Amino acid sequence: MEGWRRNVSLLWVAVFIASICWTMVMPFMPIFLEEQLGVVVGVAAWAGLLSSVNSGFNAAMAPVWGALGDRFGRKSMMLRAGFFLTLAYLLMAFVTGPYQLLGVRVMIGMLTGFIPTATALVGTTTPQEHLGKALSLVATASPSGSILGPLLGGVLADLVGLRYTMLVSAGMVGVATFLVLVAVKEQFTPTQQKVNIIGDMGEMLKNRVFLTVLATTVLMMTAQAVMEPVLVPYIKGLIGPGAPNWLAGAIYSLPGIAFVVAAPWWANLAERVGYTTTVAAGLAIGAALTIPQAFVASGLGMGGFRLAAGLAIAAVTPGIAALITIVVPREQRGRAFGLNQSAFAVGNMLGPLLGGLIGDRVGTVYVFPVAASLLISGAVWVRFVLAPRVKPPQPSAV
Repeated sequence: MEGWRRNVSLLWVAVFIASICWTMVMPFMPIFLEEQLGVVVGVAAWAGLLSSVNSGFNAAMAPVWGALGDRFGRKSMMLRAGFFLTLAYLLMAFVTGPYQLLGVRVMIGMLTGFIPTATALVGTTTPQEHLGKALSLVATASPSGSILGPLLGGVLADLVGLRYTMLVSAGMVGVATFLVLVAVKEQFTPTQQKVNIIGDMGEMLKNRVFLTVLATTVLMMTAQAVMEPVLVPYIKGLIGPGAPNWLAGAIYSLPGIAFVVAAPWWANLAERVGYTTTVAAGLAIGAALTIPQAFVASGLGMGGFRLAAGLAIAAVTPGIAALITIVVPREQRGRAFGLNQSAFAVGNMLGPLLGGLIGDRVGTVYVFPVAASLLISGAVWVRFVLAPRVKPPQPSAV
């Protein structure tokens, strides 16, 4: 097997494990806050704050880690992220109050970034002519993990409790980090050039097409994350009193199944019609399928619309990653993916804050039309602002 293909396969496995661990824990934060930490007022707002503070610090630090990856190697950055994520899960299992949990979430935001670093590693070790498919393949690892994660997390929560679930997550992330250490290869020569992170970021942000791509990421992630603080409690309400956590987790995970099924199809279509076309279409169709989620009366109906919306939105994340490789030179891609992770984190910061406030103040059902409005705004942005600026990729000499 060629070196880059082996890397892609190994990184897929590592990201898959990390995603399982994340979604074993995070969808159940409102339940953890209420049942384990004694929060009885403003649970949705607290859940939104916990997600947002992590994302806010992640947005601030991702460009730093991206720039250091360009200087010292992306593999070293991935190992750093894996170590601190393992430690964070361990600490999370022993918190006794919401403020301690908030502190751990700050740590995760500042010091981790395992999955986006894997994307950057693929983006810098894969030949240009194979980048689209490689990035699309690795992009399926996270949603694939998110299929199993909520279901497994729900089962473990029902059997042994959420604290033990967090300990299991710590062990699994440790295994993924060790896999990267011993098996992933990166041909990287350390540079003696002085690191100038602020100057490097400023240079990157002069690329206006890249800035337009970052804005797309913010819109897309805000739209998806706005539902996170209310989704599992909302699903449990639909499936009835006393509903098990595992069933809510299974419905929550359906977009991950959709992503795995649809992402390769979207990637093949994008190679013919262009990534901006497929990203805009995915956002628009996803918006149309999000609004009905506010009106369903059963878990089955909710699951059907979440699955259908996931099939559409599967076009977006790998499409944005491919667009970055088109508009950014290879030697700047570590920084570019770091900045894109910041944009991703900004969306993940704004969305839960907005969703938590809406859920607590005016009602959960209003979160879904807000999400749909953001998705359609993203589709318009891509079609009329980004698409005219993107030039076809040039053939690679790699």
